[in-house]
Amino acid sequence: MSAIQFEKRGHQAWITLNRPEAKNTLNGEAFVGLADAWDEVRADTDIRVAVVTAAGDEDFCCGGDLGDVIPLWTGAREPTSELEERLKNDPLISDKVMLKGEPLYKPVVAAINGRALGGGTELIQATDIRIAAEHAQFALPEPKLGIVPGAGSMVRLTRQLPWAHAMKILLGGAPVSAGEALAMGLVSEVVPLSDLQARAEYYADAICAQAPLALQAIKRTALETHTQPWAEAFGFEMGQAADIMMSKDAREGTRAFREKRAPEFSGE
Repeated sequence: MSAIQFEKRGHQAWITLNRPEAKNTLNGEAFVGLADAWDEVRADTDIRVAVVTAAGDEDFCCGGDLGDVIPLWTGAREPTSELEERLKNDPLISDKVMLKGEPLYKPVVAAINGRALGGGTELIQATDIRIAAEHAQFALPEPKLGIVPGAGSMVRLTRQLPWAHAMKILLGGAPVSAGEALAMGLVSEVVPLSDLQARAEYYADAICAQAPLALQAIKRTALETHTQPWAEAFGFEMGQAADIMMSKDAREGTRAFREKRAPEFSGE
């Protein structure tokens, strides 16, 4: 079976890390598959939201499968397939997986079904609405191996959380429980595992009921202005607002409100 499963459900893309027997670690196939999945979400104008989750009920993602990918990246092993050629020869593959390169302005929901360690914790930082199962744990154990969490955490975490919370995860070494992650603001909500799928579906459906261009403009503004001075950020915001006001969906939304009916948004 594929290491990454991609399923399109109406306007939703469901991306599943599918290596439960290996703690859903990212091997070469998973790296390439997840990068391709994000590209498809970005390129398909019919997709309005992505949901990323994982198979099984123990692990969301426990980082990279180092035994598989490191030998290729260091040259200790030569590629034996087209997939491995891509993994070795694309220096930005990790950035693509963690959405560090080309931005993705469509909303992303994470349904965290278990432990998110190392790259798993880094991956959820690239998502927007994060729902964690009660038994989920989060940690960045890379310094215990003499390396750093360099797939986004050293930058993103201090921008997404208060300093002391971010540093507890970055420097503390110990796993953080789902409840503590909720208190920190690392996740949006915590639910029983049995409710996880339904909550992810709820948010995906709620997103699809809204104007896609408006939501993308909101996310784009939040990302682009995060470190800008106030005046510059407000200018960017006004530009986005003006663009959206000229869209067909803006006209449809106001018309539907007057006519007391549900709007039919087209993404135009």
